[in-house]
Amino acid sequence: MKYFFTVAWFALIVMLPSSAQVHRVGGGLSFSSGVDFNGGETGNPGYMAKGWIGLDRRGAFHLVPSVTYFNRYKLETGYFVLTNHMLQGDLDAQYAVFREGTVKIIAFAGGNFTYLISDFEPIIQIGHESITDAQEYAFGGNLGAGLELRMAPGWDFIVSGKYLFSRYAQFIISVQGVYYFKRRRGIR
Repeated sequence: MKYFFTVAWFALIVMLPSSAQVHRVGGGLSFSSGVDFNGGETGNPGYMAKGWIGLDRRGAFHLVPSVTYFNRYKLETGYFVLTNHMLQGDLDAQYAVFREGTVKIIAFAGGNFTYLISDFEPIIQIGHESITDAQEYAFGGNLGAGLELRMAPGWDFIVSGKYLFSRYAQFIISVQGVYYFKRRRGIR
């Protein structure tokens, strides 16, 4: 698996144009429909970090890597405590479909990696436990759209929704603030 990620990362770097660089970063909150895992669910909200790598001169096409950590879900029954965590990584191709003034409509699609961790702590030993510590991962894809609003010369606000196609399928809505390192690239 480590070999696969190394080859994929190297291929991605080689295929990018030499002018491609991260020209803006963002962060925000994500709200997931949740996943049932090991007798519990996953928590909300998620904390997201993103970067945008421009792939064209107009600023319409981007490669967008992101990482999201969802809050823990904790189930306390008196007999045990179950704590679930979810971490997601995405690599999306994003395109500005429409622009009018300070508003853009964006569409994106890409790959997803979901990692789930469950920590089981028995308070009272009752013998044969049906739940134990667990961890799993899944690869999948995602498809989504969003609304990007220009807030100031160096700042944007994005509201987006996406559906994940994987063993842990879910719908995620996110709100993000975006900061530009250099001057904003506009679509002409």
